[in-house]
Amino acid sequence: MKTYGVVLIGCGSMGAAHLNAISVHPQARLVGTVDLSEEKARQFAKRYHAESWNTDYRVYLSNENVDIVIIATYPASHLELTQVCLSAGKHVLCEKPMAATLREAAEMVRLGSSARAKLLIGHILRHNTTYQFVRSLIRRGVIGSPIAMRMSQIKNPATTWDSHLALLREVSPIVDCGVHYVDVMRWFTGAEVLSVSGFGQRLDADIPPSAYNYGMITLKLSDGSVGFYEAGWGHSLPTETLKEFIGPQGRIRITYQSHRPEPKLGNLVEIAYSDGRTEVVNIPFDAKPTGLQFGYLLRMIEDNLDPRPLLDDFYRALEVTVLGDKAIRENKAIPCLQRIPEIVNL
Repeated sequence: MKTYGVVLIGCGSMGAAHLNAISVHPQARLVGTVDLSEEKARQFAKRYHAESWNTDYRVYLSNENVDIVIIATYPASHLELTQVCLSAGKHVLCEKPMAATLREAAEMVRLGSSARAKLLIGHILRHNTTYQFVRSLIRRGVIGSPIAMRMSQIKNPATTWDSHLALLREVSPIVDCGVHYVDVMRWFTGAEVLSVSGFGQRLDADIPPSAYNYGMITLKLSDGSVGFYEAGWGHSLPTETLKEFIGPQGRIRITYQSHRPEPKLGNLVEIAYSDGRTEVVNIPFDAKPTGLQFGYLLRMIEDNLDPRPLLDDFYRALEVTVLGDKAIRENKAIPCLQRIPEIVNL
C-alpha cells in the first residue's frame, strides 16, 4: 500500500478528530501540524507524533513528502488555503462549511473540478455507517414516502464558549452544522429543496450584535417530504440531539452512542412500523468516522474519482442553509429552486 504524507492546518477540535484517525491509519504519515498558535502546533505535533510543526503552512508546499493537506480552520480561510494547496499539487480535505460566502464556495467547486489534485469537503455524515444504513432503509421504502424529517443539534458549550463566540462572528449555528443535515435530507430522499423558512433568537448577551445563537429552519422538498433543522449554542440551552424520519409506514430514529446509557453498544437505530412491529439495530461506533472519510479521499486519488458530484451536492447544501439564514433574518419564506440573484455572506 502507498503511504501518503499528511499536513494538518488548524489544531482545534476538528483537527484533533482528523488526527485521532489519521495518526493510526496504515496509509498515512503525519508530516506536520500547523496553527497560528505556536503552542497548539507544537502540542499537536507531540501528541500525534508528527515529524514537524510550524505556524506557516507554506513551508510544506514544496515538500515532496507531503501529498495531502487537511484544512480544519474557520470558513473565511478555506478558499485561500485550498487554492494555494491545490495549485501546489496537494490533495485537500477541507472542513465544512466549504467557504465563507457562496461566491467563494462556487470558486471552491470550480477549483476542485478542474485541479489535477483532489478536493473533498468534510461532510462526514456521508461516511457515517449509521447514516448510510438509515438511507438504505428509506431508499428501499421501508417507511414509505413522503417523509417528515426532524433534526436537532443543540449544545451547551460551557467549556468551549470562547471558540463558539469566535465561530459566531463568521457563521450562524444554522449554517455551520445545517449544511450536514440539509445534505442528509437531499441525500436520503433524492429530492430537491423547494423552499425554506425559519426563525432565530438571540439568547446570550455577549454574542455579536448581528448574530443569533438559536434558530430553526423548515424545508419543503420536491417529493412532498418536509423537514426541520434546529440548532443552537448557549449557556441556557440543553445539550440535545434528535434525528428522526417519519413516513406513512413507520418511523426511524437514530440515537447516538454518546446519548445512550451504555455507550459501548454503539449507535442505535430504532424502526417502529405503523402495524406495531419494532426493530432495533445496533451500529458499532467508536469515534467520528474521519478514518473512513480519509479512506474515501484515498479512493478518489487512487481510482481517479470525479469530485464534482459531491462538490455540487455540498455547494447546494450550503446554498440552502444560507437561504435559510436569510429567511430567518428577513422573516419570510424563500424559494430555493431558482439561483439567488445576489451573493449572500454567511
